[in-house]
Amino acid sequence: MTFRRFLIKRIVIAFLLTLVSVSIIFVTLRALPGTPFSSLVASGGLSGEQVAELEAQYGLNEPIYVQYVKYIQSLLTLNFGYSIAESRPVSAIIYPRLLNTLVLLVPALITTAIVSSIAGLYAGWNRGSAFEQGSIVVTTFFRSTPVFVTGIFLLVIFAYQLGIFPAFGMRSPLDNPQGAIETYFAVDFAKHYFLPFVATVLYYSGDFLLLARNSVIERKGSAFLTLHRAKGLTEREQLARAGRNSMLPLVTYFALRMGMLFQGVITLEVVFAWPGIGRTLVQAINQQDYPTVQAAVFIMALAVIVMNLLADVMYAKIDPTVEEGDL
Repeated sequence: MTFRRFLIKRIVIAFLLTLVSVSIIFVTLRALPGTPFSSLVASGGLSGEQVAELEAQYGLNEPIYVQYVKYIQSLLTLNFGYSIAESRPVSAIIYPRLLNTLVLLVPALITTAIVSSIAGLYAGWNRGSAFEQGSIVVTTFFRSTPVFVTGIFLLVIFAYQLGIFPAFGMRSPLDNPQGAIETYFAVDFAKHYFLPFVATVLYYSGDFLLLARNSVIERKGSAFLTLHRAKGLTEREQLARAGRNSMLPLVTYFALRMGMLFQGVITLEVVFAWPGIGRTLVQAINQQDYPTVQAAVFIMALAVIVMNLLADVMYAKIDPTVEEGDL
């Protein structure tokens, strides 16, 4: 199979997966009991006629297939409509929250990948050492612990007991930053950022450390290292060469993990009240805000699928046998 055919096949699969994902959320939302306006009717806040007008305004009175077609069109054009709960464009809600999520998770994942990979290479090279055993125990513990449990633990110790860091949010209530610089590069932001950042790093560190460790162990006894050893290379130089040859699984896993950024973000953002896309999704589900839920799920699903596609392409470029085995 040529790389071009391999790429086309992967793109088609990615498109179909995206279509299935957004279709599932569309059906699931409309299978829920009631409508976004049911609670207002029950409380006497709206009359039946007013609800009918609102449903017509949002297209909820149209046949289900018409709603579905319009839904797909809105996703293709990235025109997500208006939020039912907030009465403003969904894009004005989603995009700033998405940026907040990326600001939290991307630096945390990059930091984890670099630090844990280096630690894993050192641990694998010094197999049986106290450092290897200790790093495995610590990282495995945090990886097996749900990220929201780690988050709650950090909050209890450093926010409520010691009072060193704020307990929730992305900034203090009275803080009113103007622009991205004042928002993301302020001391107040850094204080709010620290605990969710640490929780994310601790949660993902075990994956990169163990992967790097196992990879360098496989290569430590290889022929090319034996040759370098015979040439008189120092331990550090041998480790550097073994590390470079261990990069393939690490690079591929990093791309995959970038796609899975949202795996634990929902609970993490709820615990720290971080105003990101995961917390917005939870709030929109509780309010049965169809347009906001659909947009949030679409963006999160698209991120996962696109990054998996990039990981497949990257792996195929680095290792041509992958596309050959895809026949």
